[in-house]
Amino acid sequence: MTDTGALVNTGPENADTPITGVTVFTDGARVTRAGVRQVQPGVHPVVVASLTETADPSSVRVAARGHDLALLNVEVQRRVGTEPRRESLAKLRADVERCREAVKELDDADEAERAGLGFLGHLSEAAATALARALSAGRAGYDELAGMAGHLSASTAAALTRRREIAARRRVAQRELDAAEERLAGAEQPGEPVVFTEVLVLLEAAAATDAEIELTYHVAGASWRPLYDLVLDGERLNVSYLAEITQRTGEDWPEVTLVLSTTRQGLRQTLPELSPWYIGRLQPPRVRAVRAPAPGAPMSAAAGSGADESFGAPVPAPRAFAAALPEAKELSAAPAQSESGAGLVYTVARPLAVPSDGGPHKTLVAKSAADARLDYLTVPVLAPEAYLRATVTNGPLLLLPGQARIFHGPQFVGETHLDSVAPGEEFEVQLGVDDQIKVERKLRRRTTSKAVLGSTRTVDIGYESTVENHRDRKATVSVHDHIPVSTDGDIKVRSRETTPAPDSTDDLGELIWTLILPPGESAAVRHRFTVEHPAQVTVVGL
Repeated sequence: MTDTGALVNTGPENADTPITGVTVFTDGARVTRAGVRQVQPGVHPVVVASLTETADPSSVRVAARGHDLALLNVEVQRRVGTEPRRESLAKLRADVERCREAVKELDDADEAERAGLGFLGHLSEAAATALARALSAGRAGYDELAGMAGHLSASTAAALTRRREIAARRRVAQRELDAAEERLAGAEQPGEPVVFTEVLVLLEAAAATDAEIELTYHVAGASWRPLYDLVLDGERLNVSYLAEITQRTGEDWPEVTLVLSTTRQGLRQTLPELSPWYIGRLQPPRVRAVRAPAPGAPMSAAAGSGADESFGAPVPAPRAFAAALPEAKELSAAPAQSESGAGLVYTVARPLAVPSDGGPHKTLVAKSAADARLDYLTVPVLAPEAYLRATVTNGPLLLLPGQARIFHGPQFVGETHLDSVAPGEEFEVQLGVDDQIKVERKLRRRTTSKAVLGSTRTVDIGYESTVENHRDRKATVSVHDHIPVSTDGDIKVRSRETTPAPDSTDDLGELIWTLILPPGESAAVRHRFTVEHPAQVTVVGL
């Protein structure tokens, strides 16, 4: 049997495994690192990563690929040091320089655009003077003047748009630079202990080969939440599904593939199960005498346990390296699926860098458009306003609960909140108040009959609500009102008149009318009810 132990290197080597992908959950993230390390024949311990304190050691998974390569063991240990190996001062300084160069490049690009705008300004002045002379001399017409003005206006607008895009990219680059400088300043302070998780693998190669190593782990301190832009264009509702990502995990995420997952843990780690619900008579507490142990008697295991708890991955039982081991499985990159277990995953189309600064970083998840069935809802007893609402069938995306901004074309009109909407589910969304639908509610009748002691008193009440359509198109308005509901058998509520008859009623006294109003038309709904009660009884809530 070959003595493979003689081939083990004296000290562990380091492998460079940068972040290549991140899956963000609503309560954490799964990070993927990958790299290539040249391995000589023999058995080699290799440190593949030094992870931040927020990494969960039990979630670490390592895979390897290579010719005649075997993955013998994986060790995950918590360590305390003045500086983790993954963040040497040289690497941190290089990150700061890279971020500074990115900011400088964007400043130069903005300066170039500003110079171009200045040139356009001078060109506009010169062109205006030349065209004015040509017009006065009859050598040019107003069509040439309009064409030149349109060209200069379009060029100026395009330059201003590019400056806004550069400014947005510069803000992101500046945040990355601030975070990199903060990490470098912290690392340059000597003597501060740093807690990190070291991942060490044991590789065995029969011949020199390139070992491709992939590492995944879960970190806390990261999350994402959905945001929506709802744009009403005629009778089409355009939905922009945005994601706001925040993370303070201690490691920056570069521009890599970013996946958003709707999967989340429940309130329990096991499936909930009901226990019997017992009730009974209150029993006095029983006092139990505790006998002291005899001298020299052993302590119980619970009271005197001296078990040592290891903080990290369990150590596997030792085995001979010469035992037959299966070849390390090849890593294959599978495309992100639309469904993952109980949730959905969305792959962000454009890679996004997310520094560990705790700030919000927004990205577009998807856009969709659907026909909207528009109508108005008004509850005059609560507010003399008509609310535009759209009934839409959701597309293939799961919409999580989140805030939504409402736009009518380019005009911002307010905010609303979306509840969870499943793919293909029909949902309603409130699109703000339409002041061109006028609503008014008036008390038209209130009389109280006279009654002597012991007789019955009757209160007669009537309301009228008027709705006017000042739009240039037909409007469907749902009017909601109600009559009181008695909780006392001696108080009787009776509906006396509803004009027109309501489209629906319920046992809680709600009345609903659906009015279809042509442009410039109005309609009124009236309802009247009586409340009968003994004269000596005072009615509250009326």
